[in-house]
Amino acid sequence: MNKDRLSNQHQPSSAKLIGLALSSSLRTQRALFLTQLKSASQQLQQTQQSFVLLLIKIDNIADVEQNFGSELSNKLITIIRHHLQLLTSSDDCLVNLQGDEFALLKTDIVDADSAISLAKKIQSQFRFSFQVSNYKILCSCSIGISLQQAPHSVSQVLKDADIALKMALQQGLGQYHLSTALPVPAENTLAILQQEKLTRAIINNDILPYYQPIIQLDSNQLVGFEVIAHWQEEHHDNSFMSFAERTDIIITLDLHIMYQACLQLKKWHDSHPNNQQIMLAMNLSVKHLILEGAVEHLIFIIQQQQIPPHRLVFEFREHEFMAHNEFAIRALEKLRQIGVQVGLDNFCTGFSSLNEFFKYPIDFVKIDSSFTNRMLMSKKDLSLIRVIRDISHDMGFKVIVEGISNPQQHAKLIELGCEFGQGSYIAQPMDYTQVDRLLEL
Repeated sequence: MNKDRLSNQHQPSSAKLIGLALSSSLRTQRALFLTQLKSASQQLQQTQQSFVLLLIKIDNIADVEQNFGSELSNKLITIIRHHLQLLTSSDDCLVNLQGDEFALLKTDIVDADSAISLAKKIQSQFRFSFQVSNYKILCSCSIGISLQQAPHSVSQVLKDADIALKMALQQGLGQYHLSTALPVPAENTLAILQQEKLTRAIINNDILPYYQPIIQLDSNQLVGFEVIAHWQEEHHDNSFMSFAERTDIIITLDLHIMYQACLQLKKWHDSHPNNQQIMLAMNLSVKHLILEGAVEHLIFIIQQQQIPPHRLVFEFREHEFMAHNEFAIRALEKLRQIGVQVGLDNFCTGFSSLNEFFKYPIDFVKIDSSFTNRMLMSKKDLSLIRVIRDISHDMGFKVIVEGISNPQQHAKLIELGCEFGQGSYIAQPMDYTQVDRLLEL
């Protein structure tokens, strides 16, 4: 979905949401909503009691109004409000922020699974047609979910939910998107500004997937691509990825890149039978393995895009497993059960022993570029690569060597029996149009 269409589909910024909430129409109801939202934020600060804010947008009200008139569309909104109220309790706050958009505040939701379950219940209300006057009308809703687990201002909470709704709309109609807002120090103004800048870049599609070819080393045959997030404005600096990793924005950024890349992979697979063997390797944050419901979101995108799961490799950095191994293993097993392949990135830069290595349900190991850079000058690094190759082959893992920057390294890796590789000598990361031309050769 392009950004012009997205901006037309979704309207208010957080400032506009607050303005709407205090408009003269239904002023009391909306003022009560803001009061309860502020109270929930204060309660979170004092007692660490999480809460969730859902922004619910009726997807096709404009079509209903165009075909049946505003009177009938208003009646439909009233009926939908009644259905939503059936899912609320006396402690919840449901408000119609504007025509086709509702806000639901719940203080008894404490984790991502419960928040997603609530969103699914809401969307289940739209499975059947609504009887309005003499018409039966079908419509869907998109939901932005903001699970608040750290204190934020009312404006920031609304902004988080607003961004989540935009990300849901970006996936298509009738979808939901979860944001689990983590704290950014209030005194760090620069960090806050960078967070807002990065968020706008995601929404505006300024950060897009680039693709670095991965080849079979002995034949130079293309086998796939590593997906790399590319921000044109920040082309000289990749620090936005490490910043995103320190906040929960990394979840949104990963999903944004994954969605776009899967969409493109489907086009490549459909364009020519020879392209159906192409795989995509994506480096994801370990947060996808430890936040409840996050793995299910990855699986949903794969199923939605109808991508053969075995053509995807999800790479996770080795050192991140150290602190989260039990949660990570369970999540990795869910991914492998549907056919997704799992890769261990930056291998041999994090494990204290090979015993840890044997625990993980993986298919690929990626040798870090630091070893590739030194292997022609260091017998230790060359020996280590040889050991990784032997152990990986014995365990049934495939090996990808990254950071190949010259023909001498390429030749030595073939001599060592390494299977796959990537790096500047093979090809630089490229956009999808360059990949299109490559696949036509």
